[in-house]
Amino acid sequence: DAEPLERAAALLSSGAKVVVMTGAGVSVSAGIPDFRTPGSGLYDNLQEYNLPYAEAIFDLDFFQNTPQPFYRLCKELWPGNYSATPTHRFIKLLHDKGQLVRCFTQNIDSLETAAGLPKEAVVAAHGNFDGAHVAFGKGAGTEVPVDELKEAMLFDGEEKWRALNAKYGGLVKPDIVFFGEQLPARFFECAMADFPKADLLIVMGTSLVVQPFAGLVNNAPPAATRLLVNRERVGEDSFGFGGRGFDFDAEGSRDLFHQGDCDGFVADLVERLGWRAEFERI
Repeated sequence: DAEPLERAAALLSSGAKVVVMTGAGVSVSAGIPDFRTPGSGLYDNLQEYNLPYAEAIFDLDFFQNTPQPFYRLCKELWPGNYSATPTHRFIKLLHDKGQLVRCFTQNIDSLETAAGLPKEAVVAAHGNFDGAHVAFGKGAGTEVPVDELKEAMLFDGEEKWRALNAKYGGLVKPDIVFFGEQLPARFFECAMADFPKADLLIVMGTSLVVQPFAGLVNNAPPAATRLLVNRERVGEDSFGFGGRGFDFDAEGSRDLFHQGDCDGFVADLVERLGWRAEFERI
């Protein structure tokens, strides 16, 4: 179906202001596994850690008692191990053209920064590796220089992170939001301020099952076009922010669905817009 591509290209060529929402699917081509794909998803692959259940790796109580699996995961995912994908570079191009209002991401991989997006252009809903703090113990809440944590995480063995935890009076973790933790205040502030400015909302590579992120689709103003680029149709029950999610089947719907991978869609869109040369310079 060429309609989503054509309508997105028409809006972008007319200077539309864009809010982008991204999930794990935009980082798969970087070599980072997404969370839920059977067989290759991160949750399936975490079985080597002998977790009681996959999500335990992001559970505060489990981390407090058994930090090793999360620290091993940090070593694998630490920024610098992976390069930005074409989709991340496309978001950077939207920023360069003055059309990006903001990129809201569920991802903790900081690949937006790797693509050159300034930090203020990104809202990392679930945090990332840009900062670190003490999670438990007498030092709880203390900010820790992230480079110290990085050195401890990338070291083979446990002595470095144990020494770091002793130095700061408790377990240190990157500023990644675990289950049950509050999302950063900036997430809610930007959600209320940014979405009303959007002419086009592009949602890419997310299953839209985790709240409150999934409900953000309802923050787009009534006149805005909403485009989902994903391998499967999702978000039709993404309640939140006073709405019910996408409605692709309604006659004259403002909601569009492109089934496929994000990088392929971006390549076609860039070509159609005549942005290829600028895109390749990023």
